[in-house]
Amino acid sequence: LTKKFINLIKHAEDGILDLNKAAETLEVQKRRIYDITNVLEGIGLIEKKLKNRIQWKGLDVSRPGEADDNNVATLQAEVENLTMEERRLDEQTREMQERLRDLSEDENNQKWLFVTEEDIKSLPGFQNETLIAIKAPHGTTLEVPDPDEAVDYPQRRYRILLRST
Repeated sequence: LTKKFINLIKHAEDGILDLNKAAETLEVQKRRIYDITNVLEGIGLIEKKLKNRIQWKGLDVSRPGEADDNNVATLQAEVENLTMEERRLDEQTREMQERLRDLSEDENNQKWLFVTEEDIKSLPGFQNETLIAIKAPHGTTLEVPDPDEAVDYPQRRYRILLRST
């Protein structure tokens, strides 16, 4: 049904198709035509022009659903380039993960695996901010309730809740 519908757009005057005529021509309920147009519009191949009128905006209007050889070759080359770039990035990510794992698991490096207060405060997001460092067992949860939601106190109060087994 969709192929027949696209063929109707292909032969429509000025590339604009009346949906009522399409339903009539294809001998289907208008609802089925709306199902097709909703999907095609969602993926950007058609657009609504007026009420019950749509226009093809996909590939060449004279040949919707078809692509010329240059376009296909260009797209295939782009896919190939993106695939190679993805492989390169995957390889770099794998290498960095491996280096990080080697660095953190090496006993000679254990004494150097820390950050200082100055390290953290030098980061742009932490300048002129309060810093609280907490060393807690694995599985500890930290919660900072919104101070504006505390109805128990007339003044704004910050609280930090730590939970651990």
